[in-house]
Amino acid sequence: MAAYPPDSKSRYKTAGREFDGQIEPEEVKKLVSDVREAFGKDKTLSKEWRIGQLKAFDKMLDECTEEFCEAMHKDLHKSHFEGYVTEIALIKAEIHAAIKHLDQWMTPVKKPNGGLNAPCWSTTQRDPLGVVLILGAWNYPIQLSLAPMVGAIAAGNCVIMKPGSYAVESSNVMSRIVNRYLDPECIRVVEGNRKVTGAILEEKFDKIFFTGSGYVGRIVLTAAAKHLTPCALELGGKSPVIVDASADITHAAERIAWGTFLNGGQTCVRPDFLMVHEKVADEFIDKFQATVKKFYGEDPQKTEYFGRCINDAAFNRLSDLVKAHQDKIVFGGKTDASEKYISPTMFDFGSDIEAFSKAEVMQDEIFGPLLPTVRYGKTEDVIQFVRALPTGKPLALYAFGTDKRFINEVKTRTSSGGLCVNDVLMHLTNHDLPFGGVGSSGMGAYHGKYSFDCFTHEKAVLQKSPLLDESIFLKFALGARFPPYDSTKKLIVKVFGDPRLDPLINFPIPFLRNLAKLLVVLAVLRIFGIHLVKV
Repeated sequence: MAAYPPDSKSRYKTAGREFDGQIEPEEVKKLVSDVREAFGKDKTLSKEWRIGQLKAFDKMLDECTEEFCEAMHKDLHKSHFEGYVTEIALIKAEIHAAIKHLDQWMTPVKKPNGGLNAPCWSTTQRDPLGVVLILGAWNYPIQLSLAPMVGAIAAGNCVIMKPGSYAVESSNVMSRIVNRYLDPECIRVVEGNRKVTGAILEEKFDKIFFTGSGYVGRIVLTAAAKHLTPCALELGGKSPVIVDASADITHAAERIAWGTFLNGGQTCVRPDFLMVHEKVADEFIDKFQATVKKFYGEDPQKTEYFGRCINDAAFNRLSDLVKAHQDKIVFGGKTDASEKYISPTMFDFGSDIEAFSKAEVMQDEIFGPLLPTVRYGKTEDVIQFVRALPTGKPLALYAFGTDKRFINEVKTRTSSGGLCVNDVLMHLTNHDLPFGGVGSSGMGAYHGKYSFDCFTHEKAVLQKSPLLDESIFLKFALGARFPPYDSTKKLIVKVFGDPRLDPLINFPIPFLRNLAKLLVVLAVLRIFGIHLVKV
């Protein structure tokens, strides 16, 4: 599908003006009504519309990469390279996967039949939900707003998306560009203040997809409950990183330093705190400090690859945490309010796990370039500490080590949205893995096929043929379910209702086809007097 030019007559207009994404609270109801009316026209149901929109989406990313990256740099001091790799490239991967597999995803899936239903055809098919609302986040403002849209469009929905408002430049560029490239009748990006968000949440949607804090997530879920609207909530929490005595120290230090300070520490799945085995703690801390210096130089404030706090409130909150734990700083601790800059900082709380758990920096998700560290002696202490986190089950958990018993303990005895062994963050780049939280860290999952599933309903379909049902061979047996019931009918229902009969009812179709072909071949050979077996 071609992009919609600025002067296109098909562009949405509101209150007599061209729609540029900016709306007022009183305009929300009409906006939602118009999008729902568009869904009622069934245009989003076709594969052609979905593929067309996905290709236009991809074209938009190609043609507007520079604008997106410049906006992210203004909002977060994110380098253009990092903006492309951690945001644009991930969205493009989602688009290409959806285009490649859409036929397969849309095709009904055959299911087994029960004895009481045969003969019939049982399938499940994925139906679009309708009009969905996507509420993006500010920390990865392009990716976390647009990536869910890929799944929603592939699933055949109409979409209203509101970006994270704290990332002002990114929000503005999305509302301006997306509404130009994608079908403006069915896909809208809107901007507005909290009153606009409140007005949007008053409306009924068929699903709400929210990325953000647990606090706002509760507000979204409460609003959705009024309409019984299902939600996918991508939240956060305190994601632990555990370094066992068996870990490769250099390998672990490099990956943990990268994941901890990426995007200025403003990543929902960043390593939020470190638990390192006492046998290797000093070695690891020394290597970690050297690695941070190697990555960002003597003065990280001067490198283009280290981010800034999103706003003054975030800077002040993180600065207070630095001040509260000055005596625990291993390195870092530098702040500059004029740039909203906080240097990569590591705290060492020693071996007192109980005191560590009560520290101010451990009471909530940090969401900044601070890494509190504690030393442990027993894996059991780590397991119990993670289970008792005040923020609940984490969105991610990271474990470094080569000891199989240690790895198995972490795998089987902890619960988290995702788990990486000997790496951090990279599980979310595999689009064949679901990305989402558990418990307080979120509900629902997306990426790849999971995004398509997130925005569709799996409908059960059972189809029968009156011609077969009324045939002389089946009518009596199938009629056994109808009253009145004599002993014969009861026996038929009991026999055909026995699940042990299901394998016979659901004999593999490919096998039957091959058997039929073999019988045809044998019959033809017999006609010509050829016998494969002499009796």
